[in-house]
Amino acid sequence: ATLAGGCCPGASRNRFAYNEAGQVRIRAGLPIYECNSRCRCGAECPNRVVQRGIRYDLCIFRTGDGRGWGVRTLQRIRKNSFVMEDVGEIITSEEAERRGQVYDRQGATYLFDLDYVEDVYTVDAAHYGNISHFVNHSCDPNLQVYNVFIENLDQRLPRIALFATRPIRAGEELTFDYNMH
Repeated sequence: ATLAGGCCPGASRNRFAYNEAGQVRIRAGLPIYECNSRCRCGAECPNRVVQRGIRYDLCIFRTGDGRGWGVRTLQRIRKNSFVMEDVGEIITSEEAERRGQVYDRQGATYLFDLDYVEDVYTVDAAHYGNISHFVNHSCDPNLQVYNVFIENLDQRLPRIALFATRPIRAGEELTFDYNMH
């Protein structure tokens, strides 16, 4: 993945976010621009991490402390490794306010504001999503949110990727800080 080969739009403004092992090497808060269909590189390019999807064996389980469902890894995860993408239905902030009131009455919410540059859209994982829907909050999380851009470079619509903040043991619950994105 080199710029000389006509690869990686966006990378000319930002250094590559990953090392050769696919681990994120930039600080949280900076955007990640992955290679896309306009690049000449192939699917195994080291700058195509999030788009390859989940590479770990993850398991949904019932927590024993009243937090409902959670997600744990069945294998060791190295620090700074991509774990999963937080996906769901993209809705306007106005619709998120309406749904948020309903979810609050139900005692659960699956809303994630896409507020990287402006607060216009929200991801709602209540009805559409993946295993990330079950990841719980922690004030001492082992996952960190990164904003990723691949095909869509609209700064208002980043993809939400979760990376390991430290080595994670097999069997450990995966968490992120809902307030720190």
